[in-house]
Amino acid sequence: MEERLETSDQRLVIGERLETSDRAILRQEMVRNLPKRDLFTTVLAAVAKAFADTNTKEISEADCDYMVNVLTDNIIKYHPAIRLTEIPEAIALGIRGRYGEFYGLSVVTILKFIEQYLLSENRTTIVKERVIDDIPKPVPGLQTQFETAKQNALYALQRKKDKKDNSTIATAVYDFLDRVKLIHFTTAEKQDMMTDAVRELIEELKYKLLISAYIERAAIKKDIEAYTAVITEHSAVNDRLFTLAKMRAKKLALDAFLNGVILDEADLDKMIEEKREVFLGQQNLTT
Repeated sequence: MEERLETSDQRLVIGERLETSDRAILRQEMVRNLPKRDLFTTVLAAVAKAFADTNTKEISEADCDYMVNVLTDNIIKYHPAIRLTEIPEAIALGIRGRYGEFYGLSVVTILKFIEQYLLSENRTTIVKERVIDDIPKPVPGLQTQFETAKQNALYALQRKKDKKDNSTIATAVYDFLDRVKLIHFTTAEKQDMMTDAVRELIEELKYKLLISAYIERAAIKKDIEAYTAVITEHSAVNDRLFTLAKMRAKKLALDAFLNGVILDEADLDKMIEEKREVFLGQQNLTT
């Protein structure tokens, strides 16, 4: 049974699918088709993380506002087909030297990171190999689905060992592991994860409030109030906040599971393989 952090008419739930492979990125909406505020928020968070990760001296609120707004406008103008989830990845790779040396974080530097990411061999290969969406595609067989899901889980484990973030694949990997009965958190533990997810999002929003543009602050304050009410009053949340909190909770749950695998020196490949028939049996019941 799915565990919930209850609200009055909508609940934060663990249990939603999310595509996982690199190629699935190209099935997400291009930034040109999304609200500008979504892009601004993503760029703001990615830039703030880049400053923190490089231990770079914080810039003034005015300079940060300028940088994020210019980056947002330039991404829409010059890279309208990029997806939101690719932007933090491009910047993270850039500050780690993947695209050569750089001297300080600036609009030009970050745009270069994004451009180099889009020109990278991995990204261009994905684009070339992408199957055009309007061409009917056969549904993969159950065995193929299982193998893909298993490889995604093993990939998430390796990223965890390498201290890399699993945000973009956490939902799907958690769903798969939960479906094959490898997730064994108690009801109380799951409820704690839901609460922790909301608290994490509140803290992130408070930080964004400090560095956001003036016109963005009212909306951010509203989000903070809504999430706070979830914890203090079990109030309802809108679909956007609901989805963000649900995905964060799954990430926390997956992190906890993978930590256990690492600490126990367990063989995740073998653990998943032993659940092959569970997966196939469940899928057959739905056909």
